[in-house]
Amino acid sequence: MLAARSAAPQREPVSLDSRFLRAVPAGEARFVPTVIHAGRTLVCVSVDAFDKGGRLAFRGAVSLVSPGSLQHRDHQGESASFPAPPPWAGGRPWPRIGGDGAPIVDTLEPRAVARDERGEATALRVPWDEPGHGAEAACLAADMCVGPPVAGAFPGDPTPAPNPDLSLRFAGAPTGAEVVGYGRLERMAGGVAVVRVEVWSAAELVAIGVSCSLLVGPR
Repeated sequence: MLAARSAAPQREPVSLDSRFLRAVPAGEARFVPTVIHAGRTLVCVSVDAFDKGGRLAFRGAVSLVSPGSLQHRDHQGESASFPAPPPWAGGRPWPRIGGDGAPIVDTLEPRAVARDERGEATALRVPWDEPGHGAEAACLAADMCVGPPVAGAFPGDPTPAPNPDLSLRFAGAPTGAEVVGYGRLERMAGGVAVVRVEVWSAAELVAIGVSCSLLVGPR
């Protein structure tokens, strides 16, 4: 997202479509943004990420708009009927994976805070103080909340289920230091699970999207 912003200054992200091609090991990663289209209202930027060995690890497309070109109307939509999710402090820490933890889990410290018709809720504290990067915060919560509903579909029988993609549409900016991602398993068939994603900040819906997970068999 930051790479896309650098290619389209003074614009705000409204959507992200990402494809995760391979895991990125510890170390440096290089992000290369390319402007695909630049109009008066909308800019579309493609972003490629390369690991320290120069291999393509991620490809994404980010749409950004000029706020001054839009009519600033607000409407709560159907989300107004839902309460704010519980806070991070009262949640249950995620278990350590394999006993040794995982870098992203150790860094972000996600916590399970609720389960309702929106799905299973994972709360995160935004790991920066810099304002104006709500879309980045929403991306973190959305990516982290995809796994729990898939893992929970078969209790006691964990199966590796990486998510190779994530699509988000941003509907506002987080207003506090916490974001909560809701993941809801919509359907699983043929080893592919489809998860609906919502990201909330307090009582405000700030992003909605979808991701798929692949139930990897024994090798």
